Amino acid sequence: MLQDIITITKYSALFICSIYGFLKLSKIKLKWINLLDILIAVVLAAALHYATKRVRFLVPIGFLLFTCLYSLARYRKTALVTITNGTIACGFSIVIMVIAPILSIPFEFLMFRFINNEIIKNIITLCILCIFQLLFIFLIYKIKRLKSGISIQNNDGSIEILLLISILSIFLMTLFYMDNLANSPYNLIILAIIFCGLALIVWWKKHVTNNYLKQLHKRNIAIYEQRIEDYEKERQDLLHQNNELSTLIHRDNKLIPTMVLAVKEAIATAKKSEKLDSILTQLEELSAERKEAIETYQTKSDNLPKTEIIAIDAALHFISTKAQQNHIDFNVDLVKDAIPPLIADIKDMNDLLTILNDLGENAIIATKSIEQGKIKITFEQTDSGVPYFCFYDNGAPFDEKVIANMGQKRITTHKAEGGSGIGLMTLFDILSKYNASYCLDETLSGDYTKCIQIIFDKQHNFNVKKANG
Repeated sequence: MLQDIITITKYSALFICSIYGFLKLSKIKLKWINLLDILIAVVLAAALHYATKRVRFLVPIGFLLFTCLYSLARYRKTALVTITNGTIACGFSIVIMVIAPILSIPFEFLMFRFINNEIIKNIITLCILCIFQLLFIFLIYKIKRLKSGISIQNNDGSIEILLLISILSIFLMTLFYMDNLANSPYNLIILAIIFCGLALIVWWKKHVTNNYLKQLHKRNIAIYEQRIEDYEKERQDLLHQNNELSTLIHRDNKLIPTMVLAVKEAIATAKKSEKLDSILTQLEELSAERKEAIETYQTKSDNLPKTEIIAIDAALHFISTKAQQNHIDFNVDLVKDAIPPLIADIKDMNDLLTILNDLGENAIIATKSIEQGKIKITFEQTDSGVPYFCFYDNGAPFDEKVIANMGQKRITTHKAEGGSGIGLMTLFDILSKYNASYCLDETLSGDYTKCIQIIFDKQHNFNVKKANG
């Protein structure tokens, strides 16, 4: 009975470490209700102990399975995120379980020297090991790389390394629990199949991520290529317009001085006002012609406000072009003072371009089927200097299912237009990276029906204002 209690206590510490690790890796804020997870950890530990009492080599697999199933049921993350973060959390817990006894040797030496009772020794040893495990798991998630969690979408290759280390640690723990490896070929085959399956999941996750990054790269290339093409077209138009203006200016450089002299002569010698009136009329017509030519020239040029950041201007121009192709009215309002703090807050320009392009494409999808579709982007800052930008459109409100799953799992109501939902997931990963806040307001009146506000206030809030309250 005592041995059962000791084993369940060891497993409980493992489950507490893995659940805590899952919470940190998944960027889930700890609340008082999470204290219930300690009780659940004890229940899971007891279930694991009695389920694997006769097949000890299944302890690591059962530990991983119970952790992932509980996390999936409790926190409702996607299966891919749950399996990935759950495996890494279990791997860390196992590594710490191995390290803890080594670091606790000095304490155990003192205990064995001064305590003779075997039961008390075992209990104190267990307590020391559990304390060390909990302390180390708390410290390891204070590391800067793990402190803010991990993101599958914004993966720089470290997730694969963490997964492989975790899978290896689970595999080695499984071998440790095998009584006789030479006489357990079937067990080894089962283990090989299981870990090949886990490796396949890792490969599939990497494939999905790489595929999205390729699509993102293609889209960025398309933006720059179109911008270059537009610049070349604008250059040709400017050359043509400059030739036209040069002809007008050359003509006016001769006519206007001549007419000025004629006016002076008429003023000096004329006794009647009709001649002066005629000359003045000609001058007014000439002035109007020049004004009309200049206005036409200005209308033909790119009238989008400039942020003076080439990448942002290119993204806005790309959205504008897409809007024109779908006969959507597109406007940009810009407070130039908001751009420097925005650039200062977002260290990676690709993150900002991804947000702008994804929200821009979503707005175009929402408004292109409307007779008079309208989109507006504003760049502003609060009174305290916090930068933010807003996307306005007059499209249909968000589907309730999309709102309910925002940032949780991929979902789209525009599969026919090529939507996959991964863009929205990526948006929330980027917002989490910068602790930015998201606000959806569908209570607007006037030209626009909804507004998405992205504010870099370090608060990481999520708000939705529905028209129906």
